[in-house]
Amino acid sequence: MQLVSIFLLISFHFLLRKWKKYFSNNSQTKELPPSPWKLPFIGSMHHLADGLPHRVLRDLVKKYGPLMHLQLGKVSAIVVTSPDMAKQTRHRFKRQSEV
Repeated sequence: MQLVSIFLLISFHFLLRKWKKYFSNNSQTKELPPSPWKLPFIGSMHHLADGLPHRVLRDLVKKYGPLMHLQLGKVSAIVVTSPDMAKQTRHRFKRQSEV
């Protein structure tokens, strides 16, 4: 009986740590732009299934702004829709690649 209790306690502790790590806000997520709510495994892809992709993205831009983060499965994508912001992004990444 004690062995089962110890095993359950260790298992609960392990699951609690995994859960905390999964739901905690690390420094990487604090630096990301706003994003629509996500589902496990598929991320934000369910939003794109609601209609034509360009119209869904237009509606998301109205809600989250010209710079937003989409989680497409395991792929993390930053969507830039403003021409000025696209120029700034292009220049910034061009400078970083030269260094």
